[in-house]
This record gives sequence, C-alpha cells and structure tokens, in this order.
Amino acid sequence: MKKFHLILIILLSVMAFYCTDSKSKKNKESYSVSEIDMEKGRQIYRAKCMTCHKRNGEGIIRTYPPLAHSDFLENKLEKAIQMVKYGGSEPIKVNGIKYQSYMPASGLNNQDIQLVFNYILNSWGNQYGTVDLETIKGVKEKR
Repeated sequence: MKKFHLILIILLSVMAFYCTDSKSKKNKESYSVSEIDMEKGRQIYRAKCMTCHKRNGEGIIRTYPPLAHSDFLENKLEKAIQMVKYGGSEPIKVNGIKYQSYMPASGLNNQDIQLVFNYILNSWGNQYGTVDLETIKGVKEKR
C-alpha cells in the first residue's frame, strides 16, 4: 500500500509539471535574448523610453508607470505593445496604481519594438520571457 501511494505521488507530480501552460513556459525558458539584441534594445530604450520610464525602469509614481517588476507587462503584454506602436491615453493600472498619462506612438518599426520589449522583459529583475516578431506584427491599433 505504501508503494502504491509513493507511485501515485510521483505520477501526480510528473503530471502537474507537464500540464502547466506550455506556451508561457516555452516563451520564458526556451528562448533567451542574445547579448547583441539586449544591447540594441538597451540603446532603443535609452533613446525612446528612458526620459519617462527612467534609467532603471522605475517610472515616476502616478505619472509614468514602472516597467521594472510591472504586473502590467507580465499580464497585458499585447496592450503594452499596442501602446508603444500606436500611443494611447486610456487609464491603466500597474502594480495597483492608476496611471493616465498620454503616451505618444514610438515611431519604431516592428523589429525595433521587438528589441526594446525583449530588453525590458529581461532587465531590472524582470523575467517575463520574450516576444516574437509575429506577435508584434499582429498587434493592431484599437479602433
């Protein structure tokens, strides 16, 4: 009987491991950003994003949302991409704080948006995986 319980526990553990969300697991574990792409993303961030979101992604409370340790980036990545591509002024909530600043469209092409997002998603302690070019291309302007 003890042997049966042990086998059951092992099987349930294995099932729990393999039944997790494979898409997010794949995104977070199987692809890492190269040092070259991280540097390109950092340069784009410094040129386009740093003025408002600050050097370490901490933002300015109640004015410009943080990108470091941001639940919005982790949970609403497509919306964040949309804001970078097309701009926006609708209110958002980041880490429990409401923000309603105007964000102008970045003017970046899809590849540069991918580079800067992969930099942000993997900087300042963020471990939010990566975004592929097809996802960036698929984000359309809200009408």
